[in-house]
Amino acid sequence: PSLGGVSLEDDGRERKLSSHGVRWRGRDYIGAWMTGQAGRRVRIRHMPHHDHEIEVCDPTGRHLGTAHLADAATPEQLDELRRTRTARARRLREETKKAEALRRQRFAPATTPTPAQRLGAVTAAQADQEIAAASDSDMASLALPDLIPHAPPPDDWNTPDSLRRNATREEKR
Repeated sequence: PSLGGVSLEDDGRERKLSSHGVRWRGRDYIGAWMTGQAGRRVRIRHMPHHDHEIEVCDPTGRHLGTAHLADAATPEQLDELRRTRTARARRLREETKKAEALRRQRFAPATTPTPAQRLGAVTAAQADQEIAAASDSDMASLALPDLIPHAPPPDDWNTPDSLRRNATREEKR
């Protein structure tokens, strides 16, 4: 699909116009031409990486108009966001550099063949503190995968009897 010589992508879904415009990728897009069109079925076409505006067409592909992001951030907010992201990237680079320095192992020099001797004394309390800090930030260990049990598989699935029996037992509880 093309509009004015520009190639646009179409996700193939039909959407419905509402009083908030049209919803795409979790955001509302609106255009002045949409007034009084609530309930109309439409399709969206967009340029990749240009999510500030979209083109709205009817289901047959006829162009209806352009819609713009309804609640776009202000230039001041965008500047602050860029500064925040830059500071976070800088902080993460510094943390990575420090972690690499701590991870590096050093060994004592040897002039004769002897077992390697590690350098860098660490107290037991320091080791425990660093290990505890690392385990607190491990999101996988904090996850609760069994909190919500899985739903039984649909009847039309080819499921082993052992799994089907387990699912029906859990339903009876």
